[in-house]
Amino acid sequence: MNQSLHISRPGKHHFRSVFFAKSCTSAEKFHSFPANATILLDLEDSITTANKPRQRSQIRRLIEQGIFKNRTVFIRINGPDQPSEMHADLMACLHSDIDGLMIPMIQNAAELHWIEEIVQRREESLQLPKEHNSIIPLIERPAAVLNLDSIARSSSRVVALAFGHVDYCIEMQADIEEECYSDAQSRILMTARANQLAAISTVYLKLDDEKGFQQQNKRMKSLGFDGCFALTPKQMNQALKIFSHTKEEIEYSRRVLEVYETQGSIGMLDGEMIGPPMIKRALKIMEQFDLEHKGVA
Repeated sequence: MNQSLHISRPGKHHFRSVFFAKSCTSAEKFHSFPANATILLDLEDSITTANKPRQRSQIRRLIEQGIFKNRTVFIRINGPDQPSEMHADLMACLHSDIDGLMIPMIQNAAELHWIEEIVQRREESLQLPKEHNSIIPLIERPAAVLNLDSIARSSSRVVALAFGHVDYCIEMQADIEEECYSDAQSRILMTARANQLAAISTVYLKLDDEKGFQQQNKRMKSLGFDGCFALTPKQMNQALKIFSHTKEEIEYSRRVLEVYETQGSIGMLDGEMIGPPMIKRALKIMEQFDLEHKGVA
């Protein structure tokens, strides 16, 4: 096979399903969650200021119980708009079992550099490996959309860009409707792809509308998003299924690569021309499939 065709290497995490998990969840319940879901513990919007110290203590207790070993766990800390709370989050919750941080309300690369300096000092004090914590900027402010590329390139810790449509629409003084945020959503996806980052789609707020969740996120997958936020265990499981490659996608990719093997980089499959772009996509899908079945992804 012609090895000159380049595909980007997968990161150490995938983000098909990023589940907002409550810290009051029992250890048994956490252990029942699918191992390939990303657990997101929240210290920001869903927690009142008065309850933030208690939430930090609960998260710390879960960490010390070893509940998060051998799974992907991120914490949404308070953002640069709440510097004292953000600092308290970083002092209390960094740990070897926590993989990374989601940074809300970010506006520019300078803010990320400032946060990264604090994270680095805390990692050093805890004797964690260099750049142990990955970072996911949560894009939910108009200024962040205007500064997307510099935010994406601000640090090697950045592994994904995520979108928060509700705060974005509020700051835009717009209705919370897709037509009001679709342009920002597209720019986030484009910037993620240009910088070889994962792209995480926004929340679906109608918690009992299973069909609506599926329709929205099948569309997000077709656009190119890697995954989405999940607000309930049901959404978490649906997201894992939606953003995984289907049997049809796997079989088609195998057939594309067979064409590549036998006909070269330009060939025909079922009456359609197959060229390098289709081959690159097939290579990526099969690489992801192979990694998952080896227990890596």
